[in-house]
Amino acid sequence: MAWSSAQRVRSVTETEEYSLRVDRSIDNARADRVMNQGAFRLGAWRLADGFKRVLFLLAMVLAIPAISASADEALAIDPVLDQGVLGEGRNAYRERADASRAEDAYTIFKAYSEKNPKDVTAAWHYSMACYWLGIRVYSDSEQKKAIYQEGLEAANRALSLDDNCGSCHLLSAINHALWAEQVGIFRTLVGLPKVKKHLARAAELNPRFAGAAAYRVQATIYGKLPRLMGGGKRKARAALEKAIEVSPEEPLNYEMLAILLRDRFNQLPRAVAVAQRGLAVPEPGEEYVESRDSFVFLQKFVNRYATQVSAR
Repeated sequence: MAWSSAQRVRSVTETEEYSLRVDRSIDNARADRVMNQGAFRLGAWRLADGFKRVLFLLAMVLAIPAISASADEALAIDPVLDQGVLGEGRNAYRERADASRAEDAYTIFKAYSEKNPKDVTAAWHYSMACYWLGIRVYSDSEQKKAIYQEGLEAANRALSLDDNCGSCHLLSAINHALWAEQVGIFRTLVGLPKVKKHLARAAELNPRFAGAAAYRVQATIYGKLPRLMGGGKRKARAALEKAIEVSPEEPLNYEMLAILLRDRFNQLPRAVAVAQRGLAVPEPGEEYVESRDSFVFLQKFVNRYATQVSAR
């Protein structure tokens, strides 16, 4: 379910491009913090700091889950899910670009889930709303920590009822990661294996959820970890290509692959071609906030680099 999709040292060109992304609804304090991060290195302290950034980015790079960032089951009109109280919450969540409506969705999902503690669907909607408030609405660290913990507990409660809930595995991974980032590096390091396990299950059980978000998050981890720890740019590329295969209508998948090809493979022509493919998909509706942000980003990416590529 936004995500500002990078927290790393950038070249001059990268820094310029980052400025395009600050237009997204990310507060200035966080933007400054992103710009001031150091490079990922293999020294002991730097490695721990790198892990911390990996987990912080689990959601951010999805946009980040850009949890509702695809025209599939997360937000698609559903004759069953859109009925009654749950439907009221879903309608509010579709309007979450307005912070007050995001709060409404959270309140509705929470109350409904508490009244229906064995309803798995209610629990993952509640977890999804927690994620959004933490990543897009709240700025205070304690608020973030508390809301991510709520989201984690809701997702894990759902998994205790149905371990085959793919969306629950994804939301558990993301809320866990963001909660750990607020708590500290130790929790982040300890939580990484569990996060990776939940992502693998999410990809296995429900690969299309949120526009193949599980593969995007896996790509983020692979791209940040060194090869000796199971990471690497080739694994990241494979995960993003899989995301496009699974959910070809999701702009975020093309955005992340275009950036990876440009930054890590030095393949600007291919990066532009990928971005152009992303622009060929139908423009997302208003309710797909993160996907629409990504669509705009792809337009700017192509406008910036297409002329350079054609001149070569």
